[in-house]
Amino acid sequence: LECDLAQHLAGQHLARALVVKALKAFVQDPAPTKPLVLSLHGWTGTGKSYVSSLLAHYLFRGGLRSPHVHHFSPVIHFPHPSHMERYKKDLKSWIQGNLTACSRSLFLFDEMDKLTPGLIEVLRPFLGSSWVVYGTNYRKAIFIFI
Repeated sequence: LECDLAQHLAGQHLARALVVKALKAFVQDPAPTKPLVLSLHGWTGTGKSYVSSLLAHYLFRGGLRSPHVHHFSPVIHFPHPSHMERYKKDLKSWIQGNLTACSRSLFLFDEMDKLTPGLIEVLRPFLGSSWVVYGTNYRKAIFIFI
């Protein structure tokens, strides 16, 4: 991962170092106290999606196609503001169900600037250091926000 990022992620040495350090510490911890949460910022073409896809590739067989990698885009998955209550319920249920199936899951949220604030609130309980949320242990999960 370090080599791929060094070779293909131009001009992002600080981001590269921080991502690698955080990921190593998280993966090596058999009992993390909270999930790993990465928030990647920058203009189009700075490598946010590339970094996310590399992380998925190195952490899961099949990369982004792994059944344990869940990619959400507001434009595709939550397009209608009038359906927000259903989206909230579905998103909460999706995260709970997938973390129950595999606690080491990756949840990738693309285009966070387009995500409705109400949906962000559904995610908040999963991002802290509680031991169990909604009956689900989520401390081994990874959440990436782009």
